[in-house]
Amino acid sequence: MNTLMKSKKSLNPSSSLFEYFEGDYGVRRLSAQVRDYYRIINHPLPNHKRIYHLMREMGLRCTKYSKHRRKHDSSKGLSGKKAKNAIRRHFMSNRKYQKMVCDITELKAKDGSKVYLEIIKDLATNQILTWEIVTHPTLEFSLKPLHKLIDLLLHTGYQLTLHTDQGWQYQHRAWRVLLKHGRIRQSMSHRATCLDNAACETAFSKLKAEIKPDTDYANQEDLTQAIEEWIDYYNHRRIQTKLGNLTPLQYEARLAA
Repeated sequence: MNTLMKSKKSLNPSSSLFEYFEGDYGVRRLSAQVRDYYRIINHPLPNHKRIYHLMREMGLRCTKYSKHRRKHDSSKGLSGKKAKNAIRRHFMSNRKYQKMVCDITELKAKDGSKVYLEIIKDLATNQILTWEIVTHPTLEFSLKPLHKLIDLLLHTGYQLTLHTDQGWQYQHRAWRVLLKHGRIRQSMSHRATCLDNAACETAFSKLKAEIKPDTDYANQEDLTQAIEEWIDYYNHRRIQTKLGNLTPLQYEARLAA
C-alpha cells in the first residue's frame, strides 16, 4: 500500500483512532497514533499533511477546545503573606519534582451543585502528581494534595519549587509551614497575571474540554467520577506532543532510565 487510503476501508485507522480517543486528538497527536499503527502493520508511514487532508474529507475535527469555560477565583479571601515568583514562566524541567504547579478550578453539575478540584502537576513529566475533589473550597481541602505530595517525595538532592497563584489558601500560614516541612520553595504568580501559572491552567482546560460539559452530569457524584476517570486517562493513556508523543508516565520512565 503506497498511500494511506485507496478505499473507504483504508480510512478505518484514522477514524477508529479518532473515535477511540473520543475526539480529543487533533491532527498532530492523531498523526502520531496513525503512524504507530502503520509501523506495526509494516506499511509506509503517512505524513501529517496527508492525514490532515484525510481528516478534513472524513469530517474528523476536534472542537472541544473552542468553548468558553468558567474559572474559579481563589483570590477572594483574607490576605496573607505573598512569595516571589521564582518560576518566572520558566516551565521546563528535566528533573521530576524540581518544578511543580498547583491551582484550583470549579465545575458545576446539572443540578447546580459545584465541585472544586485542586491539582499539583509536575513540569518535567506533566504528570498530575496529587489532587483532591471536594464540594467546598476550604483550607483543609487545599492542604490535602500538598500532604500527599510530601508523602511521595524522595530525597532528590536539588531544590524543589511549588508555584501557585495568589489565592488566599496559598498565602495562609498553614500552607507555608507545610511547604517548609517538605523542604519545598514557595513561588507565586504576580497579581491578576494568569500566564504566570499557565502550565497548570492548561491541565484544567484539557479536562473541561475532554469530558462532557460539566452541566451534563446530573450531580456532584457523577461529575466527581468523571474527573477521577479523566485524571487516570491523562496520566496513563493521553499522549502529549511536548513529551514526544508519550504519556506522562511513559515519559517519567524514560527520564528514570
